[in-house]
Amino acid sequence: MKLDIQQAITFGQKILIAQGVPVDIAFDVSEHLVTSDQVGYTSHGLSILPTYQKVLANGFIKADGRPELFNDQPAILGFNGNKGFGQHVGKVVIKQAIDRANKHGQCIVTVNNCHHLGRMGYYGEIAAASGMILLAFTNVINREPTVAPYGGATARMTTNPLCFAIPLPNGRPYFIVDMATSSMAINKARVLATKGLKADNGSMIDANGKPTNDPNVLFTNPPGALLPFGAHKGYALGLTAELLAGILTNGGTIQPGNPRLGAAMNNMFAIIINPDLVNKNNNWKDLESNAYIDYLHSCPPQPGIDKVQYPGEYEYNSKVNNNESIEFEDSIWKNISSLATKLNVTL
Repeated sequence: MKLDIQQAITFGQKILIAQGVPVDIAFDVSEHLVTSDQVGYTSHGLSILPTYQKVLANGFIKADGRPELFNDQPAILGFNGNKGFGQHVGKVVIKQAIDRANKHGQCIVTVNNCHHLGRMGYYGEIAAASGMILLAFTNVINREPTVAPYGGATARMTTNPLCFAIPLPNGRPYFIVDMATSSMAINKARVLATKGLKADNGSMIDANGKPTNDPNVLFTNPPGALLPFGAHKGYALGLTAELLAGILTNGGTIQPGNPRLGAAMNNMFAIIINPDLVNKNNNWKDLESNAYIDYLHSCPPQPGIDKVQYPGEYEYNSKVNNNESIEFEDSIWKNISSLATKLNVTL
C-alpha cells in the first residue's frame, strides 16, 4: 500500500483522534511516526499504532497527557510527562530546551513518566535544525526487561537508546546517531517476527540462555532476551543510559522494586549545547568540519560497499527518496488497516 505523506499523517492522526487523543497531540504523534517511515525505520512508524491502541485501551497512556515543568532553573529544565505520548512530550521539551540553550549556551533537560518517545533521531533533527548539539540518554521502565547484561543468561536491562546530533555546514545532512544499546530495538525484532525473517547471529538468546536468530523467542513465555551490541562495550553504554536517565530524571530504573505493568515508559536525560557560544570562531568551525567530512568521504570503500557515509546520511537519503510518499508491505498494512476498520476510520 502506498500513501502520500500528508495522507499518511492525516490517516494516523484520525486513528488517534478516534481513540480520544486531542488533535494537536495526535498530529505530533502521527507526524513523528510518518517521518520514521520516511527515513527507513518501519519499526517506529505507523506500524506501531496497533500497539499504542492496546496500551491506550488499558490506561497506560493518558490520551491528553502533556509535559509539566517541575524543575525550572536558567540552564536546567525538568519535566513530568504525565503518561502522555512520548512523541508529543519529547517534541515540546526539546524545543523548550533549545530556547534555553540559545540564551545560556547549554541546557540540561530531563523528562520522566512519558510513554514511548519513538525514534530518538527525530529529536536530534529538531536540535540540529536549530543549530544545536544534542546528547540524549533514555531508559525504559514499566515493563519486563528485554536485554541480557554482558555474560548474563536472562534479561536485566532494556534497549536504552542513545542519540547524538551535530549540525554540519554547507547544507550537509545532520550528523545523527540514533541507536539502541542492545543488538536491535525490540520493535525491530517484532517487525522481523511479523515478516517471518531471522535476526543476525549473536543478537539474542532464547529462554535457556542459548544463542538463536529466531526473533519469536522474545515473545514466548518465558521469553528470551536481546544481547547488548558490541558485547561489553554496548553493555557499558546501556548501563550509562540506565543510570543517567533513571536516576537524574527521578523516573526510576528497571530494577524489580519499581512497577512493571506491561507498557513501556521512557525517561530521558539530555544536554542541548549551543556550539556558537562554546566556540565563536564560526569560520574555522565550518572549514574544519568540511575538511574532515571530505576526508571521511574520500576513504576507499570495502568490497561490496558503495561509499563511506557518516551517521545521518542514510536517514537523509531515505527521506529524500520518500519525500512524496511511503509504501507499506502487505503484512504491515494489514495490521494498520485492521485497526482503522475497528475504529471506523477511512483513508
